[in-house]
Amino acid sequence: MNIFIAEDHQMTIEGYKMILSFSDVLGDNVNYIEANSCEEAYLKINSTKEINTYIDLAIIDYSMPIYRQENILNGADVCKYLKANFPNSKTIILTSIIENVILFDIVQNVSPDGIATKMDVSGDVFLEIIENVLSGNKYRSFFVVEQLEEIWENEVFINEKNRLILQYLSLGYKINEVASELSVSEITIKKRISKIRQSFNLKEDENILKEAKSRGYI
Repeated sequence: MNIFIAEDHQMTIEGYKMILSFSDVLGDNVNYIEANSCEEAYLKINSTKEINTYIDLAIIDYSMPIYRQENILNGADVCKYLKANFPNSKTIILTSIIENVILFDIVQNVSPDGIATKMDVSGDVFLEIIENVLSGNKYRSFFVVEQLEEIWENEVFINEKNRLILQYLSLGYKINEVASELSVSEITIKKRISKIRQSFNLKEDENILKEAKSRGYI
């Protein structure tokens, strides 16, 4: 398994590698590809692709020295570039950033398989994230989910999020699946659906998707 770690503190990389040595899911044949900046990450991704080697798992720090020449300004940009070259790679973003708008942007526009703030991550939690992501699940740490919930309560984002919910429902997603896709709780989705229904002046037994289509929302 080839694991890509982009982190500007080498001691942190060594710490990750030590914790990963205790994982039961990685196997014995693990190869690490390391980068300490956005530029080095960009170059390592290119060189890995050139030798026809695949990156199976990527662990990426959000805040690293930028690579202005290629407009790669943070770990989110690194993650997007990596996914463009290795679309089946599992990606995890770890960050010290706690601003909810930035976390929202990462989840909505990059959609890594896992995202957590570093303050949420102990050794055990780190392994839990790895195991979840490699099993095909999405992982959002408790703090990240809290911040996303706060954004969802902000009226500035309502229209866009309402359309997202309606679009997922129109595709046949169940409420728990919509919640998973948008990285919020089922309760939050149910509250939003209730507000949409109220704004449409619909009764409980009336079809919300039919009304949404008639209004051009979906």
